[in-house]
Amino acid sequence: MTSLQHKKITAFQQFILSWYAKNKRDLPWRQTRNPYNILVSEIMSQQTQISRVVPKYLLWLEKFPTIQDLAKAKPSDVLKCWSGLGYNRRGLYLQKCAQEIVTKYNGIFPQIEKELLTLPGIGEYTASAILCFAFNKQIAVIDTNIKKVIAVHFFKGIVPEKKELTEFAENLLPKGKANEWNQALMDYAAQELKSEKIAIPKQSTFKNSNRYFRGQILKYLVANSKASLDDLLLQFNKTVDKVTLEKILLGLLKDKLVVRTKNNIFSLP
Repeated sequence: MTSLQHKKITAFQQFILSWYAKNKRDLPWRQTRNPYNILVSEIMSQQTQISRVVPKYLLWLEKFPTIQDLAKAKPSDVLKCWSGLGYNRRGLYLQKCAQEIVTKYNGIFPQIEKELLTLPGIGEYTASAILCFAFNKQIAVIDTNIKKVIAVHFFKGIVPEKKELTEFAENLLPKGKANEWNQALMDYAAQELKSEKIAIPKQSTFKNSNRYFRGQILKYLVANSKASLDDLLLQFNKTVDKVTLEKILLGLLKDKLVVRTKNNIFSLP
C-alpha cells in the first residue's frame, strides 16, 4: 500500500467512525454478544427490511430464548413464529442449525469459520458476522451494504471481483475496531447511499413466482392447520394451475416444510 493510499484509507476511517458516532441505529442485537442472538438477527435480516426484523427478532427470543429451546421446538411452531418474514426455509434452517450446535457442539458455537460453514443455512457472510459480532474477531464482514460503500468510494461504483474486494475490505479495517467498523459501514450505506446505483444483480420478480406461492401456502397452513389441493387452488383463485401447484407442493414436501396424508391433505410438520 502506498503512502497516498494509506492516507486516503485513514481519512475514510475517521470519516465513517465519526459519522457512525452520530448516526448509528439502535438495534437490539447490537446490545449483546450472545452468538445465538446474533445468528437469529443475521438469518432474519437476509433480504428483509430491518424495520420488519426488529419486532420479529424480539418475539422470536420470547418464544425461543435459547438455542436449546429452538432445537427442541416443533417445526410447526418455528414456522408460525417465522411467518411474515418470507423465505420460510430460512426458519427451518435456523432450527436445524440450532439442533446441530446442540448435538455436535453441546450447545456451544464453534469459533472457527470452517466449522461454522458446515452448519445448515450458514454461508460465508453469516459465519463472518458471527465471528465478528459475537466473538470480536478482527475480520471484514462483507454484505451488500459494505460492497456498496467500497464500490462507491473506491471503485467508481463497480464492485470488484471477490478476491480484490475481500483484500480491500480487510485493508480498510481500523485496528481493533472490526465490530464497530462493520456496523458503521452497514449503517452508512443504508442511510446515506440509498440512491447510489452499483452493479449488484437484482432479484427476479417475486409476485406470482414459485417462491411467492410457497410462502402463501405456508401462510395458509399457519392460519388453517391443513389444506387440500382444492382448498389451495380456490385460495389462489386460478392464479396458478393445478400442475404447477402440485410441483410446488412436491418441493415443499422435499424440503420437509409440509407433510401429506393419503387423502392429499397438507399440513405443517
